[in-house]
Amino acid sequence: MSELQNHMLLHRISRMRFTSAQRKVVELLLSIAEYDVAGLSSEEIVKRSGTSRSTVDRLCKRLGYSGLKELRRALMHETRSMQKSVQGSVTSEPITPADNFNEIAYKVFHSASVRALRFADLLSQSNELEDMIKAIRKARSIQVFGVGASAVVALDLHQRLLRLGIRINFSEDHHNQLAAASVMERGDMAIAISYSGRTRLTLQAADTAKAQGAVVAAVVGVAESPLGSIADIPVITPPGVNLFGANAVMTRILELMFNEVVFHCLAFGNPLMMEKVSKVERDLNDERV
Repeated sequence: MSELQNHMLLHRISRMRFTSAQRKVVELLLSIAEYDVAGLSSEEIVKRSGTSRSTVDRLCKRLGYSGLKELRRALMHETRSMQKSVQGSVTSEPITPADNFNEIAYKVFHSASVRALRFADLLSQSNELEDMIKAIRKARSIQVFGVGASAVVALDLHQRLLRLGIRINFSEDHHNQLAAASVMERGDMAIAISYSGRTRLTLQAADTAKAQGAVVAAVVGVAESPLGSIADIPVITPPGVNLFGANAVMTRILELMFNEVVFHCLAFGNPLMMEKVSKVERDLNDERV
């Protein structure tokens, strides 16, 4: 096995730059259930990704494997669910005009579940989650940045961590985000959320926070992005086959789930935080009719 192969495959894929054709193959492989990967032929990959056999062969060699068989074996070896005995096979097909409503619902939810498992595998191959948790615990205060649809994820993170008693702030107004970034200091932490990693307003706030000496974490959906480049802790969600413009939506789901992961990592094993969460829940329940 080459030195290149010694590094975790999923982690390498999330960080590498590919040609547009190779990226289509990567997105396909990361968007289908691992049980389907086991029997996926080069011909099927070519058909479903709209690429060529030479593209598949070049991608395998680029990743350090002699062929598709080795690449499939490595991909399945790194997926936790393949380490358990399973019955049957789970299919992952694109939505077609012939699908009824129930079939469309299944395919959308299935795509989301596969992407979520890929994200869990990817996090297990890096120190990003651990670095994020340690930085949050150490931070004097935290500012969250995000605009547009990413503001929904930013607000959710703010609400979740606020319940733990963490000093965290978020404003949907960009001018307030930039003002908050301008007065950050060393010992503070900024968490910037952006699907593309290229949103100018979010980049501006994150860059300002970094210039002030704050630790910057970024949750992005694209590996090669300006936001990911400036972040001290870049968390990148795995790519997947686009369901007619739904890739950003799927990424948003993963980001919301990541918020929950962060919440539980911080809360469990910390009696004080658990008590604060319980108190908040009790107080909120008192406000309900």
